[in-house]
Amino acid sequence: MKRLIHSSTILCVDDESGALRLRKLLLESAGYTVLPAGDAASALRTFESHSINLVISDHLLPGLTGAALTQEMKLTKPFVPVMLLSGLTEQPAGAEHADGFINKNDGPVVFLEQVADLLRSSRITHGNYFAEIRCDKRSQPNIWHYTIQRLRSREIVSWHQEPTRNAAIRAARGWMRSLSTRHLNHTPREKP
Repeated sequence: MKRLIHSSTILCVDDESGALRLRKLLLESAGYTVLPAGDAASALRTFESHSINLVISDHLLPGLTGAALTQEMKLTKPFVPVMLLSGLTEQPAGAEHADGFINKNDGPVVFLEQVADLLRSSRITHGNYFAEIRCDKRSQPNIWHYTIQRLRSREIVSWHQEPTRNAAIRAARGWMRSLSTRHLNHTPREKP
């Protein structure tokens, strides 16, 4: 079997070591880099100290639920997608902060499809800036978010949303063009 290579790093959180190990093996066999965490505290430390592309968290964790962990993570890095995983059949309270929810009984194929979907984003660059464009499918109609960052920096310079992918790409390009030509070090107040 040919191993796929992805450049995405996934933080996987579960207090059940066997389930965490199994999920890690599944994701690594799909080509992802996986950073495991056995509790919410170590997950938050890893989340802050590494460049993470996706968080997958069990909901029922000791001390802090996966939904509460998601809310904490979204306060510091709102654009990193988080998927909650649970044996519960319905989304738990607080799950609205997560970008995805999956039942543990859905199986590995559905799990990997949702992982790939959450990691799918467009990246465009201009000058010393790049933008990531991602679709938020939690609402109807869908909302397209874009974030702008300086190259080689973790700081988000600007964030906005648009109703379509093309509108988000056009707006992000306009922001980056404006930032590059004016060499601004702060977020502009008006759209270009």
